[in-house]
Amino acid sequence: MRVLYFSDNGSDHNRRFLEKISSFGHGVWFLDLSGQEPRFSLPPGVQWAKPQRAFPRDAAPDTVEAFLPELHWWLKELRPEIVHAGPVQTCGYLAALSGFHPLVAMSWGSDLLVHAEGNAIWKRATEVALRGADGFVCDCDAVRAAGLRQASFPPSRIAQFPWGLQRDAFSPVGERPSDWRPEAGTVTFLCTRSWEPLYDMDVLLAAFAEAYGRNQDLRLLLMGDGSMRGQIRQFIEDRKLAGIVTIRGQIPPSDMPKWFRAADAYVSCARSDGTSISLLEAMATGLPVVVSDIPSNREWVTAGENGWLAKVGSCQEFADRLLSVASLSPEQTRGIGERNRQIVAQRADWDKNFPLLMSLYQAVLASPGQTCKSG
Repeated sequence: MRVLYFSDNGSDHNRRFLEKISSFGHGVWFLDLSGQEPRFSLPPGVQWAKPQRAFPRDAAPDTVEAFLPELHWWLKELRPEIVHAGPVQTCGYLAALSGFHPLVAMSWGSDLLVHAEGNAIWKRATEVALRGADGFVCDCDAVRAAGLRQASFPPSRIAQFPWGLQRDAFSPVGERPSDWRPEAGTVTFLCTRSWEPLYDMDVLLAAFAEAYGRNQDLRLLLMGDGSMRGQIRQFIEDRKLAGIVTIRGQIPPSDMPKWFRAADAYVSCARSDGTSISLLEAMATGLPVVVSDIPSNREWVTAGENGWLAKVGSCQEFADRLLSVASLSPEQTRGIGERNRQIVAQRADWDKNFPLLMSLYQAVLASPGQTCKSG
């Protein structure tokens, strides 16, 4: 089978999808709307379709329409049997405008949970993309429900599974960072989210500062980078939290298991999420978790049993939850860790879940051109 995998970024998420699709023996072309050469080595069986025009990830649907003539050229040149496209309002939208079938539209979470509720341009792009698709890929109930509000995909045309973990990639046992060790007696919270407004990094910092004021044994370890870097560094300087909050910047995916093992708990204040891969990584490592009280997180976290939920935007609630984790006994921590590891093993095994996408491919190939009715 020839697959055109059309996305707007060279993230590790895309690498993993490309690698897995090609492992089933399919020929795959990777067309990236950002125009940037992939940051990863292309897996065997995957070829890069280098675009002539490029657009940033935050480009509006009416802006990326300018890419449509080139997409038509690629479709004629590559003659794929399936187009797999997402996010919804950029790549999914363009693929639907092209009229190609069969088309599988894949949501990246925030495209349907946030952007679909934007202005008329974004709403129209959402409708066009999903109503022009033959199949739909999503990672959680919340995203599935958002998609079904736009198009009535039958169950056989939906592949829902978390963008899960390679078996045993994250676990409590294994190597830890050689250049960083937590201080004895401290409790380190790890956050690996991008430093962008969607992830409420300002709420996280304010909540941590509040909790630290009540328990000086707390520490915060920040991975990543983003547009809020100046604001984050200024907050740490103004509050004199250097050494208490540690910034490590961008970390290669292969090194992330070490850093999860170095932490005592995980925290994310995201305003919106599909199934968060970093949450699953933390759970697989056996960490207690503190996350936003949003539908997708409630699919994985039961308050007081395997983690804590806090109201979106509430510095006070997040601070209280951090202090609750810090007060856990070693026995309680071990119990939570074991429950989290079992949940991930049962529900988020990448190898076990991925055949759902291959089944969707077969379903849409069997009856191409049958676009879904409006929801």
